[in-house]
Amino acid sequence: MIERLLFVVGAPNAGKSTQLRSLFIDPRLGTGGNIPQNRKLGAHYKLSIDRGLYLRLTSPHESRESLQKFLRKTAANTKDGRWCAAIPLQPDTSDYGMTDLVKTVKAVLKKFAPERVRVCILSPDRHGVSWDTKQLEKHFDRLWRLGAVECHCIDARERTSNGTLLADYLDYS
Repeated sequence: MIERLLFVVGAPNAGKSTQLRSLFIDPRLGTGGNIPQNRKLGAHYKLSIDRGLYLRLTSPHESRESLQKFLRKTAANTKDGRWCAAIPLQPDTSDYGMTDLVKTVKAVLKKFAPERVRVCILSPDRHGVSWDTKQLEKHFDRLWRLGAVECHCIDARERTSNGTLLADYLDYS
């Protein structure tokens, strides 16, 4: 059962995986607060005695997954026990059948019925590029209508400044 989902959203090469790696600044993830530099990281981490973290560093768009393949893969990685998931997403549709941000979150809510979903849009992204205010408002309005969805903008210009903010979302009793 997925209890919480954390989506980090940005264009290709915006810094999504770097921001997700910054979760490891929290020593409870077992790295002593050191952010792993390995290109590939494991998909599963212990958050507590009865809760795990499913972590992806590659968006379904970059993996050329359809929405259905993304949902199946997420379900397969979180089938036993209680889970949080941290996943990068791109905001637009892909040529491979991956839907846009709002449709993806809607499908995730329907499939997994998590208690909460947090969407963190990288604005400004690692290059200092910010989303257009009207575009942000449109996305946020559509996401809020879905239910238990929180929307945030995070500044991704610095590699580790959001690590605690992101990790704290996953830490609850």
